[in-house]
Amino acid sequence: MADKLLISVSARQVSAARWQGGRFAGCDVFADSEDGLSAFRDYLAHIGNLPAHLLVDAVEEDYRLESLPHSFGSERSEMVSRKLKQYYRNTPYCSAQLQGRDTGKRRDDRYLFCALTNPELITAWVQAVIERGLPIAGIYLLPAVSQSLVEKLQLKQGKLLVVSIDSSGLRLTFLRDQKLRISRLAHIDGASPQAIKSYADEISNTRLYLHALRIMTLDEQLSVLIVDRNDSLIELAQVIARDNPNIECRRLGRQEITARLGISAPALDSSTDALYLHLLGLRAPGGNLAPANTTVGYRQHQARRGIYALTAVTVFAVAAWCAFNLYQIFDTRSEIGKAAAETADLRAKYLEATRQFPAAPTTAENLKRAVEISHRIGATTRSPETMMNILSQALERNPAIMLKSFGWKYGRTDIEQDPGKSARPARDAGAPGAAGAARRQSGLVEGEVRPFRGDYRAAIDTINRFAEMLSQQPAVAEVKIIKQPLNISPSLTLAGNTTDSREQAGKAEFKLLLVLKQTP
Repeated sequence: MADKLLISVSARQVSAARWQGGRFAGCDVFADSEDGLSAFRDYLAHIGNLPAHLLVDAVEEDYRLESLPHSFGSERSEMVSRKLKQYYRNTPYCSAQLQGRDTGKRRDDRYLFCALTNPELITAWVQAVIERGLPIAGIYLLPAVSQSLVEKLQLKQGKLLVVSIDSSGLRLTFLRDQKLRISRLAHIDGASPQAIKSYADEISNTRLYLHALRIMTLDEQLSVLIVDRNDSLIELAQVIARDNPNIECRRLGRQEITARLGISAPALDSSTDALYLHLLGLRAPGGNLAPANTTVGYRQHQARRGIYALTAVTVFAVAAWCAFNLYQIFDTRSEIGKAAAETADLRAKYLEATRQFPAAPTTAENLKRAVEISHRIGATTRSPETMMNILSQALERNPAIMLKSFGWKYGRTDIEQDPGKSARPARDAGAPGAAGAARRQSGLVEGEVRPFRGDYRAAIDTINRFAEMLSQQPAVAEVKIIKQPLNISPSLTLAGNTTDSREQAGKAEFKLLLVLKQTP
């Protein structure tokens, strides 16, 4: 819990304490007078830049419970703001707490509207804090911390009246389902012999007051918690238990207060408001009455703390990153040194091993060049595998074609079509002539159509389909039929004899030239 300044303001006195390390040692008390205000300013002069939390204990307070239509966001804020202005036009110190939703069909939101109806009670004390430059975190009505007391004690009574003696008198705070509903302050002289009876009467009057407000009926059981910080209300608990059999009464004594709430006995005795200041230090309650112009300094204070925290986190992250980088540098240098030692050891072993090698036939440079030349030669060589795959695919789709022979060549000239005839120069798409022609693959395919029954037209169509299928392969640059089973050229003169016809009967032979595209 952060350090803070706790201030309790009442019509009789002002109590202030510094909350440090999760507790305070005691309160300084100032009278509600000009001298007390001057002493309070001197007290603030020695306070560090701590955010101030103020409690107000006054009879000039108002509580209203009202249901509003269920809404969200800006609509809810505007509706609540209008309702606060409607109820409390003459005071800036007001607030609304959402306490749940109704159980009806509309499921309206239940709000507790509360306000300090006499702002002059705290104006001078608030101004003194602002003049000192301390940020004001919040201003709360004293009954608001009673809810923290009930939660700390883990009390589950549905209708609970918390009774305590403070600097202003007898404080009676009613909570329904552990939520603040209403509170009363009765001015009773505690030194009077009839004080206990007056306290008991006020508790009975409060029960009637709750019945008149229709908060609870007289038939319902009421639980009373008497907060007795100095064990002076033992008789009050006995009187209530004797005179009101339908009231469940419990007294919270001094020893139980110090044991269960964590406040030291000297701090509890330092002021009648010390217990409530301790509860305020543990946790700020809901229902902050301070307007926005009063808490602007606290918002700036929180923003600065956020910036400092972010800066600290950034510095820590940078320091951790630098430390990690330094570790990596040292680790890398260590690895480099280890690698250098291993390299030197391997070099020494290599030199020791090479001394036993026979003399090389040539220098290492010549061997390197020979390997490079071998790689270049290997990169320029080709095999007929690609052309064979293309030809095999076409033969599978044309079962009537029977392969008789296959020739393959990789060079600047195409394969010889007839023995003794000069080969045709290979040309690529961009070459203007034979000079400088690139190497490419070419093949000579000899085959025949089987079965052949003398129908040359059908055989020629089969051969043409076979050639067309080859030409459609992406890797094929050219397919040329060199020889058909029957020469059908119109320019050819008729020649031959019957002997030749008989020799050709039953055969439909052909030749074609297959050329692949140039590959890099």
